[in-house]
Amino acid sequence: MHLSSIRRLALAPCVLALSACSIQPTLSDRKDIIEKGITEQSPLVTPTKSASAMREGLACMDRMLAAEQVPSTLVAVKSIPDPSGLFSTGTKEMVITALSRMSRTSQAFRVVDYEVDALKQDTVQTMTSLLLNNGQIELRKPQIYVSGAISFGDKTVVSKRSSLGVSTANTDTGYSWDLLGTVVGLDLHLGDMNSRTLYPGLDSANELVVATGGRSVEIGGRATGLPKHIYRLGVQYEVAADVNQGAGAAVRLLVDLATIELVGKWAKVPYWECIDYEQNHPEFKRQMRTWFDEQGAADRITLAQRVLQAEGAWSGPIDGNDSTALRNALALYQASLDLTPVGVVNFETYMGLLRLYAGMSADDKIASSYSPQSDELKPRPHGLPDNEPTTDALALSLLGHKELASQLPIGTSVVLRVAPARTGFLYCYYQDAAQVVTQVYPNPQQQAVVAQGRIGLMVPDVSQANSFLIETARPGVEQVYCAQTTKPLTGRVPVALTQAQLAPIESLTTIETVQQQIAAQTGVIAQSQLRWEVEGPVAAVPAQPAPAAAPARRGKTR
Repeated sequence: MHLSSIRRLALAPCVLALSACSIQPTLSDRKDIIEKGITEQSPLVTPTKSASAMREGLACMDRMLAAEQVPSTLVAVKSIPDPSGLFSTGTKEMVITALSRMSRTSQAFRVVDYEVDALKQDTVQTMTSLLLNNGQIELRKPQIYVSGAISFGDKTVVSKRSSLGVSTANTDTGYSWDLLGTVVGLDLHLGDMNSRTLYPGLDSANELVVATGGRSVEIGGRATGLPKHIYRLGVQYEVAADVNQGAGAAVRLLVDLATIELVGKWAKVPYWECIDYEQNHPEFKRQMRTWFDEQGAADRITLAQRVLQAEGAWSGPIDGNDSTALRNALALYQASLDLTPVGVVNFETYMGLLRLYAGMSADDKIASSYSPQSDELKPRPHGLPDNEPTTDALALSLLGHKELASQLPIGTSVVLRVAPARTGFLYCYYQDAAQVVTQVYPNPQQQAVVAQGRIGLMVPDVSQANSFLIETARPGVEQVYCAQTTKPLTGRVPVALTQAQLAPIESLTTIETVQQQIAAQTGVIAQSQLRWEVEGPVAAVPAQPAPAAAPARRGKTR
């Protein structure tokens, strides 16, 4: 055996020993791996809401439907297929989301969720089918339904390409640029469920171009003048950048636009006032991004403080300093705009803050009353209805009554719709014709004292199976009083006003007394009162009448 072989054999045990030592991690190594793993798995960016240029348009439609007192309607949504196979999107779910965003305050639409395809049924659907067969629940029939499809997807409808190259004895340089355009079309219709016929004229057909582009630079070189025994050396370098516009965002924009158009035509409201193309204008987005990038963190915070102060959501100083209170106020403001409530001024929040202060002029130029150096924000006209609620408004109306009549017949179900403009603590009281006062919100079925701003709610919530009922039982004047405060009333007013037990308040005989008790407290954001008169024959009433808002478990949904 050679000496070199002996040396290798002698070294082998040492190598194995060192390898074993290196494989066995120390306690410090384990700690570093765990800490690094926890850190590296965290996302690099904060989540954002699914972007749509029509988001404000959907909110505008919600306010318009509420102002027009459009009654709540049950609607079904058919599957929205894509025969082209180019866009793998949940188009049906996008339609449902658009209808939901148009009903946050107005409660105009409720989607009946039922899947007839057994292969697509989930746990809830299966349980629903079992309960239906046993007669334990009753499925409410929709009044209208939405039908449609992604009608076409034409690839490479528009194509632009250009290239340039320069070559010398030792170098090669090339530049190429291309732009491709794909057109997607969406058709939606509205139909009557009773006759399964489509309403003539209640349709929407729109199309959008999705762009795909790329640029690349190639550089190559050859080394010459080298000695003969060295081979010729060559170097090639290429830089490419490709940009693809999201097809999903394009389909969502078409869905939001089509849904606004369908609902506007069906409800016979001026929906075109809510279709604002400025938010999707390329120049508008480019200018917004430029302003956002030019501003520092302090400037963005200052902008947020000014806008929040104008909206009545910030009472602190305007100093550009971040704080926990500001983050909380900003998170509430973001939630009211249906943005991700992260409490920081990201780009989507920045566009929300400036949505009323910048737009496009008639000649497609950016028109702004705000610049990063301006001292004041001056709102511009934005085409919303004149009866849009103010910042501190607390809108009250009766669901199902487009115009509240001065008289209601006996036996009418009273469903109150409350639409607060700001987030705060909400309290509502009902006085029947027998002068019995009852707290109806909060209540055992609706225990959330805090009401979210710009999100409507119903009292009672008739969508719940065990909801209580409020019915007109005898002739006379009835009324409802609601108040919204920045602090809870518990401990500041008589206990009977905050018990939320749907029982008569024995110590009070009129709702005016409740109003006086609450108005005397600090931090009252808004108050609102609604009255109507009940007419009809006098019904037999017991000596000790039960409150009209007494809980009554409902069986089948009527």
